Amino acid sequence: MEAFVASNVHDRGECQEGTIVRLPLDVCIEFIKTLQSDGRCPATLAGVQGAAFFADYTFAIDTLLAEKIRLIRSRLGDADCGIVAIDIPEGIVADPTADALMGAIIASAITSAFMVPSVDRRNGTPFTIYTASQANEAALQKAGVKFYSPKERLGFHTDGMLRESAVYVPRYIALYNIIIAYNKPGCFYWVPFAGWPQFDVWAGMLGWNRPYRFEATPIVYAGALDRAEDTRGHVIEAPVFWQDAGGGDRAVFMNGELLGPVDGDEAFDYGLVARMKQSIACDASRIALPQRQRRLLLMNNTAGFHARDLFDEPIPGARYTRSFMRSVASEGPRITA
Repeated sequence: MEAFVASNVHDRGECQEGTIVRLPLDVCIEFIKTLQSDGRCPATLAGVQGAAFFADYTFAIDTLLAEKIRLIRSRLGDADCGIVAIDIPEGIVADPTADALMGAIIASAITSAFMVPSVDRRNGTPFTIYTASQANEAALQKAGVKFYSPKERLGFHTDGMLRESAVYVPRYIALYNIIIAYNKPGCFYWVPFAGWPQFDVWAGMLGWNRPYRFEATPIVYAGALDRAEDTRGHVIEAPVFWQDAGGGDRAVFMNGELLGPVDGDEAFDYGLVARMKQSIACDASRIALPQRQRRLLLMNNTAGFHARDLFDEPIPGARYTRSFMRSVASEGPRITA
């Protein structure tokens, strides 16, 4: 990895540039032709149904990734890394709209090679699509959607998953940029837990397996942010730092607004979380990856924090400013009873 100067609001000096895998155009074309010949290439992303949609195409996906699959697995499993970017080329088909669809289909297929994705409860797809435009920014702000508005800063955090009444930390997450209509999209950042020298110090201060109350992050569905669901007031109880009984499996839950410890400790210092986030941003070794269209980011969510820059200078006349596809693994540590 090469030295890389961070940009925008997360400018803290030097970062390490992350691993980027670039897929050849010809193998992407062949993969799509394989799906088409079997009648399995959907006309829209809504046609990608269920977690096992690509289950019969393991060999084709292995061929698509070739020897790069070992590199990707190595980076995801490396405690000092935990993230990899995969670029899907343009020109798979001639029509630009159809080409964007083909890129997203390939991104979903690749994702399925590294996780069994959770299925979107509304759409039945193994991902959720989020789309923003300048026109729906007001709806985002009204719903309190801080993490999906392009104009909001996304600070370091981990992703969580609520299943019935239990909180899980998904083992892997994937983000694929379908559209980025900004001249200055900035960078995506990753801090491996192993790259944060104060990890154990802060775990001791906030407590292993000590439950806290979090106000849930609003959720957005169906690619229409003007229909954002306002989940403010939904309180989740979960530890920030979690480990299993043997101490071998660890995870961090840091998502939403921390309201305080469940035990009601009146002496709790509510400035701790802000200082911890500052420590992650300033003291840890970071990996930076420029945010680009048709770039898939695969992350080991149990091994690091992620953040991104603000998106700046929207391209005039663009109908949508950003559209991305998010997948989360159905597997991961359960951190609540």
